[in-house]
Amino acid sequence: MDETKRPLKIPPEFTMYAEKNELFSLYERMIQEVIVSQPADPLEQMINFLHRENDDVPQIVIVGPPASGKGSVARMVSKESGIHIIDTADLLAVDSEQARQVKQCLDGDEDIPGDILGAVVKERVSKKDCSDQGWMLVGYPKTRDQALALQRHGIFAKHVVFMEAPDMVLVERYMGKRVDPETGDIYHLTFEPPETPDVTRRIKPIENQTEKHLRKLLLHYHRNIEGIRAAVSKGTTKVINADQPKTDVHAQVSHFLCQQARSVAPQCPRVILQGPRGSGKSTQAALLAAKYGLVNVSVVDLIKQAIADNSKVGNMMSTYIDKKMMVPDNIVLKCLVERLSKLDCATKGWVLRGYPRSRHQAEALSEAGYAPNRVYFLECPTDTIVERLSLRRTDPVTGGQYHLIYNPPPSLEMKRRLKTHHKDAESAVDEDVLSYDSQVEELVDYYSTSQTVNADQDPHTVFESIESLLVKPLPKQSLRATL
Repeated sequence: MDETKRPLKIPPEFTMYAEKNELFSLYERMIQEVIVSQPADPLEQMINFLHRENDDVPQIVIVGPPASGKGSVARMVSKESGIHIIDTADLLAVDSEQARQVKQCLDGDEDIPGDILGAVVKERVSKKDCSDQGWMLVGYPKTRDQALALQRHGIFAKHVVFMEAPDMVLVERYMGKRVDPETGDIYHLTFEPPETPDVTRRIKPIENQTEKHLRKLLLHYHRNIEGIRAAVSKGTTKVINADQPKTDVHAQVSHFLCQQARSVAPQCPRVILQGPRGSGKSTQAALLAAKYGLVNVSVVDLIKQAIADNSKVGNMMSTYIDKKMMVPDNIVLKCLVERLSKLDCATKGWVLRGYPRSRHQAEALSEAGYAPNRVYFLECPTDTIVERLSLRRTDPVTGGQYHLIYNPPPSLEMKRRLKTHHKDAESAVDEDVLSYDSQVEELVDYYSTSQTVNADQDPHTVFESIESLLVKPLPKQSLRATL
């Protein structure tokens, strides 16, 4: 940094390094833990935090009425990711006075006092299996008091799942439940029957399995659920309809758990828009640039500008263009890097369209130090693209751009003199689409965190879809990837 210049500017390499290594998020999590736990020696706590192999483990709460499938879904998630399940049996296995008080409350059919539950859960999540693999609290909290007490004890879930189903469905599920007395596994006579005849012969109804008892549990749940919802952060919750096949519920829960909460960490957007010609890349880039102040970068425009400026790179490219030859990738990249390295791109961020068009170009862009942090593929049917491009017209007198359907000329006289660009002929459009399709798969494979947007919609609807993806952190590829 040049200290003679004011104000001082942070080199773009600093931001990219911090973003790549998630330094801002790491610092945020470390400070949050220190504030919540309030240790006698904060510095020692921070040092221990940094020594952990993985500090960003899943912390999940699954709440729902009886027979909503909380346990089944939790076991499926645990099997997939290795996250440790904390349920009633797991809490009772804790060797402490509070755990014994929990058992007394359950034996007396009473609600567990919040502070007792909070102490037991805090002790359980501090164990190595939970700190290494993450934890999933199933069936708790059951009251608002318990929810607030968990927070007082420093138990903050990153994701809270509320499972809901009609009472009639829950009654049907509950009355069909059976338990294997040897293994403790739960089955259902209709939805999840035993796999072997031996298990079928030994399964038994669950203790106190009556509709009257279920109605009592449901009444307790409905009385307390709104208080529980009010006690948790809205940004971390998701309501899942449990009245559907178990695999569908599991898929929705897993998708939600892969979502990351918004971070206050600074970020410089580096966006690439991919899509065939006519998919709306230019329109969306202009909208992003207008709303978020990003620098709108087009490789085609850069090449034209370099040639018009008679620059050294422009003269090199004009030699190939005059001979109707493809400009070599290294020359195009040099022109692009020259633009992306300017201060406005480094401080405001940029949105790039028209590049890269192959995996080789994508790799070269990343090696040059300009890897994107957002890549969106605009998908649009070929018929729509042909309609958008083949019906475009240009007025040779005024230079105005028109479309025979969406933006027709104002007069018949003007319509008669409109011209069609040779690149907008239907045959040329088909060739462009085929050329894009031949390269897109390798680009999708290279940009593994890329996201797809349906571009066969109104431009502002497409922009809203892109915007919603841009302002959120990228979802994790899977729960196992976090461990």
